[in-house]
Amino acid sequence: MKKKKIYLKIKPTISMILIFLISSVILVTLSLNYYFSKDLAYEATETSFRLTAEKIEQKIVSFDRTNTNILKSLVYAESIKEFPLVDEVHKKLKQLTVILENNKHIYALYTGNKNGDFYEVINLNISEKLREKYSTKKEARWLIVKIYKEDNIRYRYEQILTPELKIISTKKILAKYNPSNRPWFKEAHLHKNSTIKTKPYKYVNIDELGITFAEKIPDSDIVLGLDISLNSLSKFLEEQALTKNNQILLFQDTGKIIASTNFDKKHTNVPYDDLIKFAKDKNITNMHFTLNNKYIYYSLLKSDFKNKSHLAFMIPIDTIMKPYTNKIYNSFIITLLILTLTIPLIWYSTKTLVDPIARLEIENKKIMHRDYEKVQIINTKIKEYHELSKSLYKMSVSIKEFEEKQEELMDSFIQLIASAIDTKSKYTGGHCERVPILTIALANAAADCNEGIFKEFNLSTKDKKRELSVAAWLHDCGKVTTPEYVVDKATKLETIYNRIHEIRTRFEVIHRDLSIKMYENILAGANKEQEEQKLQEEHKKLIQEFEAVANANIGGEFMHDEDIKKINEIAQRKWTKYFDDTLGLSHDEKSRIKDTNRSFPKEENLLCDKDEHIIERKYFSQEEFDKYNFKMEVPKHLYNLGEVYNLAVRKGTLTEEERFKINEHMIMTIKMLEQLPFPNNLKRVPEYAGAHHETLIGTGYPRKLKKEDMSIPARIMAIADIFEALTAADRPYKEAKKLSETLKILNFMVKDKHIDEDIFKLFLTSGVYMNYAKEYLKEEQIDEVDISKYL
Repeated sequence: MKKKKIYLKIKPTISMILIFLISSVILVTLSLNYYFSKDLAYEATETSFRLTAEKIEQKIVSFDRTNTNILKSLVYAESIKEFPLVDEVHKKLKQLTVILENNKHIYALYTGNKNGDFYEVINLNISEKLREKYSTKKEARWLIVKIYKEDNIRYRYEQILTPELKIISTKKILAKYNPSNRPWFKEAHLHKNSTIKTKPYKYVNIDELGITFAEKIPDSDIVLGLDISLNSLSKFLEEQALTKNNQILLFQDTGKIIASTNFDKKHTNVPYDDLIKFAKDKNITNMHFTLNNKYIYYSLLKSDFKNKSHLAFMIPIDTIMKPYTNKIYNSFIITLLILTLTIPLIWYSTKTLVDPIARLEIENKKIMHRDYEKVQIINTKIKEYHELSKSLYKMSVSIKEFEEKQEELMDSFIQLIASAIDTKSKYTGGHCERVPILTIALANAAADCNEGIFKEFNLSTKDKKRELSVAAWLHDCGKVTTPEYVVDKATKLETIYNRIHEIRTRFEVIHRDLSIKMYENILAGANKEQEEQKLQEEHKKLIQEFEAVANANIGGEFMHDEDIKKINEIAQRKWTKYFDDTLGLSHDEKSRIKDTNRSFPKEENLLCDKDEHIIERKYFSQEEFDKYNFKMEVPKHLYNLGEVYNLAVRKGTLTEEERFKINEHMIMTIKMLEQLPFPNNLKRVPEYAGAHHETLIGTGYPRKLKKEDMSIPARIMAIADIFEALTAADRPYKEAKKLSETLKILNFMVKDKHIDEDIFKLFLTSGVYMNYAKEYLKEEQIDEVDISKYL
């Protein structure tokens, strides 16, 4: 099954296309905006991180140099080499506390000797944990640690001092700590005359990471050092963070974290070792990338020491994009609102463009429905539409004129065909011309009735009336194929001529032969009177037999069995043929002669049914017959011209074959009309024209239709056809019937279910029969009729 094609309406289609295009432009714009905003955000973030990295780098370099300078400022002081006893005050104590006070990141300043002596000043404010450990009071500010030998036993003295350097408490314990074993001490001895910086390690006192800066004091085994708490560096990093979600990591080559902000290594998933290795291999000092939905900026920091520091900034991409996505979202909302407000404008604009098209479509449909008079030029300001409307209007006028000419020409052809059929035979008269008049008159009455079976029937359009009229004009068009001699067959022996003359000649020959035989018998000695009496009787019998044959030939009376028997007896009378009857024949006639005994003189029956009288039916297709649903009995032969066969026809003059040939005009009518390419307004012409010989009970022809198979127009035409045929006064073979007799016959046909009772009653009550009679019947045909007995 062919899939039905779906068509879209122009107005919603254009509107949707415009909305789609505008929406697409908006989406593309927003996408590009997001794309460029993302690049801009990444670029801005990179710039910000780069500047922050430089700031941190400067801070760390400054930090390193500050610590180095502190050591340098002290390392050459002679008094720094002293290791005071418990009751002594270091000469540099005041300076050391000032240094610690001014450098909050320094946890402690100290000196250590190779012999194990140790002196340290600790800033108690560096950590609350430190205060908790030493259970110091609020006024405690400094912690002094002194380690030296007494009586070969190494002791550790811990003194708590006030801000004014007054001793609050002193604690003495055995010393386990030996500075000479510490990595910073050993490394400082290895790098004489230079400051060293250790890797981060954990300070036990405060449970925090720290770094030691140390330098060996020249010309001694003493090392001067200071401890840095990395916690202060982490605080500095936090101050540099762009947002709360911004993580800053400071780590060394080993990947060990020096300082950080909001750092949770478990959830960072940054491969530091791989990152450092990649940076070293590629000789990259900074780079940026995304990992795990985070933007990461890496920078290798400059340093005066061999332990390089690495800086990594991490921030969620959502955090970077938030200001931009908010703007994009706001832009989207504003755009959506604008689009929402634009839709009515689009709809209105589309309406301006589409409404004229819709009106043009309406005018076009008028042309399609052939309502040419209703086509108008539409009112529009758009020039192209106006020109199109004018063209459409002019086209409708042209089509109307063309159709009218076509209809006029077609009607002329139809009437020409009908006239030719009527003229073809004097026996049909003006039948084809009068049936349409009667049909349309009765159909108009049915349309006006609006009751019973006519309630839904109407002839509201010109096309419907014309369709029925054309069908009525062509209802007998198949008769054009019916041989004239069959239609006009007035006697049984008539073909192209009345063969009774040939039969009479045979009787004349027999009459003559009987007379000759009498004279031959008299000359031979027979009794003259007896022979003359015998001849007189023979002649009388012969005349009677001819009269019987001649009367049978007329077909005016029904042939009984005894009549047919008598014809067969007469046929047995012999006569002698002396001339070759194949001479002067056409090829077709000769082809039908099968008798091989052609010697003459030859004796044969007076009346014969010979093989050459049979004309075979050729070119008949049962398949085609069934295709049109024809249900008529088809005789075996096309014609049977046998003399006895024709004279033995019981009623009328037509044989079975000839009766079929006449009825075949309905078959030809249907086949001819159904092969014509009728337009839609005439498509039911074959149906209306092809059923006027059908009955209501399936006994008609050619399709044996029943009432439910036939439309009202078809049933109307059946009555019109019969009424015209019965009342026609131009048929030479019969007298025109009077009005009362015609209606009586139609009433019998109603009772026999041959014609429709409702239509017959309408025919009477509407007065159509009388109006037609006054116009087309002779005055003597119009007698008094009481229609009440038929109602």
